[in-house]
Amino acid sequence: MTSNCYVVYDEDTLRCLVIDPASEKSLREIEYIEKNGLTLDYILLTHEHTDHTWGVNALLGKYPSSKVICSELCKEALPREAKAYFQFYYDDPDYIYNVERVDVTTEELNWHMEWVGHSIKFIATPGHSPGSVCIAIDTMVFGGDTLMPFKPFIKKRNGGSVEQFQESVKQMVEAFPADTIVYPGHGESGQMKDYNNNIK
Repeated sequence: MTSNCYVVYDEDTLRCLVIDPASEKSLREIEYIEKNGLTLDYILLTHEHTDHTWGVNALLGKYPSSKVICSELCKEALPREAKAYFQFYYDDPDYIYNVERVDVTTEELNWHMEWVGHSIKFIATPGHSPGSVCIAIDTMVFGGDTLMPFKPFIKKRNGGSVEQFQESVKQMVEAFPADTIVYPGHGESGQMKDYNNNIK
């Protein structure tokens, strides 16, 4: 997959989390975790689309004690999205990928959790998809397909909404300092001020 996946780790404890594992076997993520002696605690999903979730099961197979976190709407949509993705993009209606499990939803966490001394905030940002969230870890923001350096594709028939997308981007731009580093679901990282143009 061409989507961005991120491994975030704490230098003192060597505990880590993975955001949006997109490739089927998560080979690069596993190699990085093993090479650096990391322990995987959480797999965080910014939204339900398969090009951001296809590697979840590979990570769970390798690190079964890790927990998957996403929004409730993302959890509900995962089975539907898994079937549709390969039918429409790979022309393979017989292939179905289902995320093995979701352990905790952002709603159950009240949209916030502490992790080895770091603050993680989940912000509901519907628009690209109903279950989309942005993830703020300390001073970094992981934007999924809400904050990207180019205009996203929004499938209205699957619950996407241009109006909600613009409102979600506006919410993020207004909530964080202009120089906040944003790590998008596709493309290169940038600063929050770069997303003002996506509001219109």
